[in-house]
Amino acid sequence: MKWIKKNKMMLIAIVVFIIMVLVGYKALRVFFPSTDAAIYGDRLDNKVEIEKETLDAIKTRMAEQEFVKEVDVIEKGRIIKILVTVMDSATKDAAKGLSKLVLEGFSDSQIGYYDFTLYVSKESEEENDFPIIAYKQHNSTEFVWNKDRDKVVETKEEE
Repeated sequence: MKWIKKNKMMLIAIVVFIIMVLVGYKALRVFFPSTDAAIYGDRLDNKVEIEKETLDAIKTRMAEQEFVKEVDVIEKGRIIKILVTVMDSATKDAAKGLSKLVLEGFSDSQIGYYDFTLYVSKESEEENDFPIIAYKQHNSTEFVWNKDRDKVVETKEEE
């Protein structure tokens, strides 16, 4: 008992230090979660695989359209992003027709598993009625387009 009274401040410091270490560890786990776990957690369990040839076929089929300049297909997790650059002469209706070509190359199980995003932009940045974007969630049947933009022609005012 004499030893405890004599070293009371040291014991309090040790207990406070242990509590601070435990609180610090918990805070560290909250702000910096484990990097050992997969980024997507268990959302990619039972993943439906897509062959590279399928993605290349989609690219080729879309690039065959006369108004399409460039196509890029990116698969990441459960999302397939299709980035399309069209010529300045392309209309919005023609660009929206590309969404039908996207789904033709995939099986029903792949369409039911993946979310699709179709980004369509024009070559020239002066064409301000683009980009247009379409989304298809894995449990929906068709693409949904963002609100259409109207082409705005800027005029210079004379003073």
